[in-house]
Amino acid sequence: MEKVIVIGGGVGPMAGVELHRRIIEHTLTDGTDQSHLEVFHFSRSSDIVDRTEYLFGKVKGDPAQGMFRTFEMAYRALEESQNTLHRPAVGGVPCNTFHAAKIFNRFIELLKSVEIEIDILNMIEETAKLIDSTIPNARKIGLMSTTGTRRTGVYNEILVQKGFSLLEVPEELQDELHDTIYNRQWGIKAVSPVTIKARNNFRKFTELLADRGAEAIILGCTEIPIALPESSFRGIPLIDPMTALARGLIREANPDKLKAF
Repeated sequence: MEKVIVIGGGVGPMAGVELHRRIIEHTLTDGTDQSHLEVFHFSRSSDIVDRTEYLFGKVKGDPAQGMFRTFEMAYRALEESQNTLHRPAVGGVPCNTFHAAKIFNRFIELLKSVEIEIDILNMIEETAKLIDSTIPNARKIGLMSTTGTRRTGVYNEILVQKGFSLLEVPEELQDELHDTIYNRQWGIKAVSPVTIKARNNFRKFTELLADRGAEAIILGCTEIPIALPESSFRGIPLIDPMTALARGLIREANPDKLKAF
């Protein structure tokens, strides 16, 4: 049976929209609306505190608990949509920092504690799979991310296990990279469309990673691909974790509907 896709959005809000768009773009259809996959997209930012701030102990609240409440709502919606407890579903959260073990593992535990039967994909693992399948000879992988993602080693843990080495911007530039994501006047989370300053900064960071020998570069905050929509830089593939997650969700929902990459 074809599965429903559940997007746990609101982290940030545009990331959920972009994930939904990628699901549509990577789905094979017969040209009719009805042949698209069914997607339940929930965006509840007010209930999910900032993940980086949480990891650094700067805010109260628990993003895992907030996202758990979102998936509770999705599960109830699944039950009501066909009056059954067994409608299969697969879900994902389009936020890199949410996948830090302190948050993601807690989220999975909460779902299991009440037997919410939605299969959850790990976006970081899906990103590693995408790199392996599309550029199998790449071993040196660049990463641009929030400071929370960097300090908790979200990508390093999974990539090193798979035989990759990770390159990041110099430590002295990490605050500038983080600010390019979060700055309230011109950062990518605050301003849409993307400001020229934000785009230029990301191009500078990409240049630095390319100069350090990166053979592929992960855009490791879900808003960065909005600033860098191109698929490559100086011939180096730019890897979008949201595309990896979207393709994983389609694969698990109905593999026959996954477009060739």
